[in-house]
Amino acid sequence: MTAATSDEPAVVVFRGGFSAPAAVVRVLLTLEARGARFELKDGGGFRVRPVEVLTAEDTAFLRAHRDEARRVIEYQGDDAHLFSDSDRRQSLTAQRRAEGDRRFREGFK
Repeated sequence: MTAATSDEPAVVVFRGGFSAPAAVVRVLLTLEARGARFELKDGGGFRVRPVEVLTAEDTAFLRAHRDEARRVIEYQGDDAHLFSDSDRRQSLTAQRRAEGDRRFREGFK
């Protein structure tokens, strides 16, 4: 699980310029594919749930790369590129409708 292939890049660069070691990204994606969820903890750590998806090798790797793994788990990229102009217009329309509904209800208080 931890050994990189000769074709694998050393670093993965995400949208917005965030970068992380490729091996860490690969392990996290593999765990996610096995059904893992990641829960951030106060103090700089994180939990993997359910723990049954972890092998001893996974656990050792994550302990050795805790800080890098946490940064990847914390990272939230800008997803605006995933939405078309039509999606944005629909979202704005829904927001305006909700605001109008709120104002209407407040008029009856």
